[in-house]
Amino acid sequence: MESARSRTEQTIRSDRDLSAADAKGSVKLGQYLHSLRTGYGYSLRKVEEKARVHGGEIDNSQLSRYEKGICYPSFDKLRTLARIFNVSIQTFSDVVDLEELERNQPASTDPDALVKSGHEEFRLGDYGRAYAMFQRARHLLEEREDADAISPELARQVAKIRLATAIALYRLGKISLSEYEIRQLLRLERHLEPGTVVRALLQLSNVHATFGDLLLAEVEASRALAVAATLSEPILAAYAHHALGRIHQEREENDQALAHYHDALSRYRDAGDVHEALKVKLNLGPIYASRGQFREGIRLLREAREEARRLGHRWTVASAGAWLAEIHYRRGDYEAARQFIRESNSIAGGGEVQYLDILFLNAFYGWKIALAEDNLAEARIALGRLKYMRPNLEQNLPEVREFDRYIEKGGAR
Repeated sequence: MESARSRTEQTIRSDRDLSAADAKGSVKLGQYLHSLRTGYGYSLRKVEEKARVHGGEIDNSQLSRYEKGICYPSFDKLRTLARIFNVSIQTFSDVVDLEELERNQPASTDPDALVKSGHEEFRLGDYGRAYAMFQRARHLLEEREDADAISPELARQVAKIRLATAIALYRLGKISLSEYEIRQLLRLERHLEPGTVVRALLQLSNVHATFGDLLLAEVEASRALAVAATLSEPILAAYAHHALGRIHQEREENDQALAHYHDALSRYRDAGDVHEALKVKLNLGPIYASRGQFREGIRLLREAREEARRLGHRWTVASAGAWLAEIHYRRGDYEAARQFIRESNSIAGGGEVQYLDILFLNAFYGWKIALAEDNLAEARIALGRLKYMRPNLEQNLPEVREFDRYIEKGGAR
């Protein structure tokens, strides 16, 4: 049986050569390790002691070299550090992925222009470029003042950029790093505008819902809704209802989910927010289909897909196709499901940054179709894709859980 460790180790080592020959190390990983250590209030010596408690050996001089980006930790060292700082090993791999994205940062020195361009790239579904622009803008702002004596105005600007970065990371599938950005943002709480706090709480709610921590996600979204109700920015309540709808949908509490989604949709339409309205339709379609209202569910998803295509929203187009594939699979219409899988894959895998969660879902239902049709060759190919992608997914999706159970039972042998 292939263990979780071996799958993750294989991905880390095959996706980028992190062997002893890679003497350069990673500056970004070093910065992340340093922020984790100082965030916990640990000295280098304290981490060395903690490593022994966890059955590892990391002396303080080694950790210092890692933090300076001089050399890269071995897999066993990463595993020990993950235990000490309560993060996943995959998070370390994600940090190195982002270092590659940041090498393509734009040369602009205008933070406002970078943020504006970043939001446009995000709207078009290029989350990697959006991330790079947000990071560049934040670094430029932080260079203006002493990080330990940041002014309230700069703190508010940095917080908004961190929020945008967190959302981009979430869409890139870097869920733990998205949570990290939100935690960094909330440390500036006394300088933050209430609207920024609401948005941060909702992003944290999304992260926890993705990890399957639905009660915690509900507490955060409910708190955000309560604060939003006191503010004069109606769109914030729409975001909160949207988040609560997602939580109830995950629990299969469809009546409550529909109430929140329709409230969010009405508010989005009043605000003229077409992008968020399309995302609500993506949520509504599967609920109606699951309640026996197949035609209405399909109509909503097709409508969202076509409108998103006209607007150039790649993620929404790919996501709608994946939902349409799943719904047709569940109705036994395998030919239609395959067609939607192909269309969705062409979008999800066609950009500079791939939508790995959507590609995984499409491969999963392609695998299920092949098994249902007793097409063993096609099933093996789909299974290979799933095994390749799984270590890079943090999302706690039902399909991911089912695949993991299959692997744990030795089904991949």
